[in-house]
Amino acid sequence: MIEKTAVAYLQTVKSSPMKVMRVTKNVTNLPVSDALRSLQFSKLKIAPIVRALIYSAMSNAENNHNMDVDSLYVKGIDVGRAFALRRFAARGRGKSSKILKTFSNIRVVLAERTPRKKQQKGE
Repeated sequence: MIEKTAVAYLQTVKSSPMKVMRVTKNVTNLPVSDALRSLQFSKLKIAPIVRALIYSAMSNAENNHNMDVDSLYVKGIDVGRAFALRRFAARGRGKSSKILKTFSNIRVVLAERTPRKKQQKGE
């Protein structure tokens, strides 16, 4: 059986991939309602952005793929490195050091969880 999925993308988020992954690893494989509740009470700066992206994927699932919103779960969240702005910081004796301001790309995949049929002992 092919599993129906809905996807939402967000590119060039001003946060490093490691910081985004701190939030996203806690909400994978959770039902969407639990994931949104978890992100609502997170104190990290990236949490509202990931929450809005999950809402976007939910509306994609409902409007484009005719999926039931109540049976959705977060199948996966992929985080990748977009690019890095290079800046410099002045150091002692006329030297400089590099500062990298990294950006991220985020991809949220939602899938529909189908209830399993209970097997009887005689079968």
